[in-house]
Amino acid sequence: MSKRQSLFFIIVGTNGTGKTTLLNNILSETNRDKVLVVEPEGLEWQHYKEISYDQIAGFTKGKAKVVNPSPEEIEQLMDFNNGTLVLDDCRYYANKRLQTAIRKILIRRRQNAVDVFAVAHGLSEVPPDFLTFCTHIIMFKTNDWLQRLRNSADREQIQVIKQVREKVNADTNPHSFRVISMKDI
Repeated sequence: MSKRQSLFFIIVGTNGTGKTTLLNNILSETNRDKVLVVEPEGLEWQHYKEISYDQIAGFTKGKAKVVNPSPEEIEQLMDFNNGTLVLDDCRYYANKRLQTAIRKILIRRRQNAVDVFAVAHGLSEVPPDFLTFCTHIIMFKTNDWLQRLRNSADREQIQVIKQVREKVNADTNPHSFRVISMKDI
């Protein structure tokens, strides 16, 4: 029996557009039994219990978070399986010291049966590897400068992302968003 494709969503939007609210709704409404949030500063996700990195392998059910990971601690995320991984604040993962460890996790997410949600204020904050592996982009309002994407997306993808961004930004609803399926581009 083959495993289903794991999903990797990048959620992008400025402060107050509804990124975290949508993500919380997705995590609640899809009955995800095992959710681990990686949070650089520990300021959000207060309703999730904090666990240490050495507890990841034994984490089997519920909602938890780990805070301010080092590259070595990021590698321990490879022990996380059969669940949903939330990478909050993409700026943190653009750190060169973390990129190799994160890349390994993204490559192994299917074998580990892990869906990933990465949250950013703009696509310019998203590490290039994230765009390489993502299956979907959820685009809220953003004033993002897409020039940086030239190294991580092809021209057609950039054009579609730009068109979607313009439609979302033109919408009068401050919480408007669109979903882009990367396989359809």
